[in-house]
Amino acid sequence: MNAGRVLATSTSRNVVSEVTRDIVMRTSDMYELFELGRSVGLERQRNGSMEMLEAVVRACSDEQEHLAGALALAGGVFVATQNKHARRVCDALVRRQNGAGGPSMLRVWCELAPYIRLPNIHEVVAEAERMCDVSVLGNLAPFVSEQSVERVASAVHAASVDVLLRMEMGTASYEDAHRVVCAAAGVAQHLVDGTDRGLDRVWALVSDALASTHWASVCTSSDQIYEDVGRAGTEDYRRACTALVSYAQRQNSERADAMVNAVFALQPCLRYLPRSSVRVGRGREGAVLFYMDLLEHIAGQLTTRTVNALVMPLAVRYVQSVERDWFESAHALILSVLDAGHAKVAVWYARVVLALYPQRINMDLLDISFTAAIRALAHSSSPELSQSCIDLLIARIDECAASGVVCGVRRRELLCVLASQVASVPLDLLSFVMTSVDEHVDCEPLWATRRDVVGHVQDTVLESAELERRPVLASWVWRMRARVDARL
Repeated sequence: MNAGRVLATSTSRNVVSEVTRDIVMRTSDMYELFELGRSVGLERQRNGSMEMLEAVVRACSDEQEHLAGALALAGGVFVATQNKHARRVCDALVRRQNGAGGPSMLRVWCELAPYIRLPNIHEVVAEAERMCDVSVLGNLAPFVSEQSVERVASAVHAASVDVLLRMEMGTASYEDAHRVVCAAAGVAQHLVDGTDRGLDRVWALVSDALASTHWASVCTSSDQIYEDVGRAGTEDYRRACTALVSYAQRQNSERADAMVNAVFALQPCLRYLPRSSVRVGRGREGAVLFYMDLLEHIAGQLTTRTVNALVMPLAVRYVQSVERDWFESAHALILSVLDAGHAKVAVWYARVVLALYPQRINMDLLDISFTAAIRALAHSSSPELSQSCIDLLIARIDECAASGVVCGVRRRELLCVLASQVASVPLDLLSFVMTSVDEHVDCEPLWATRRDVVGHVQDTVLESAELERRPVLASWVWRMRARVDARL
């Protein structure tokens, strides 16, 4: 009968005590002792022989020379049974323990941290740093103080940079990236409700750790970890991203600007990566993709200075990318910038989306993008810029004046986009846009196109228009429909 079986079944206190001391003295793998304590605790709990279980724990408490082993065994019993006596013994052994107890004890500390206060947690963290064990750092991160979490975040960030560099040399695995993501999620727990200004640096380090391993989420691989989750990432990844976004959205513009500047300093490729015509390592491209997605959610917190100097140059680089993920993220980021009221880029963006239609974007995306630009300008003090955008759209419609099925479809779609703007343009331009739509509809040779434009305004545009515009628009639509129906 092996020693573990004796501890789980023996009815003799003396035998249990002697075997406990012998196992603690002879076993060098602390996690093996922890697992033994857990299995013994579960077996004794099932059998209802808690007296013998307390004999095991008491023998651990009497141990003087092998404190780490005794703590590992008693800790396994406590985690399995939540026994109060085992808890008191673990607390006492933790206070007596000097240092981390060696590399094999690190996983035991991770198991105990959620249940027992660890006075020596900084020594354990130092040991994990020495062993470059990022998994242990992530597990312990939620239990270190806010004043010390930056040290853990720095270690996790260093591990992520190492994974990124090894990935670009072809030696990193998806498991390496997954361990860093899990550790970053542990550190990010401090950001959920934290307010201390010192956490701004932690935010930047966690952001860059996730960015440096984002290649694992966007690349197709036979590895199982990311095979089914794609860009959404694992649950740990989503939890960490949620913490990053919520923390940034709670800050004022000054702090948000400083945080974004910090991540641009940590990841030089955000400033200096060449345009998409030059291919670079997918690791850096993954980092850029992560930051575009992150900035999309916090653009509203940033000042115009930071948006113009850092955010927009990053988006412009990929606004015509041939890679779908980067193309979509760049446009989503620009739409977020426009929604935040940064209207300086609106006319430029209107030109871009008109040039991308119809090869890269369809009518629905053109409608969303062009309307976002017009709405951003509607809140600015430059109505002439809104006029410029509308003129660009009208010129594009006029380019499709030729006959033919293709030109007819393009003309119909562009006319619907123009009609959509009656709900978004400044009131000073409303009558101009309505007149332009009337003229193009009246000149349209295809009855189906005239009908579709009127139906689009009546079914879609009126619903999104402000209340003060609706009476005027309703009357306008009624008159336009009457003209269209009269030409049947």
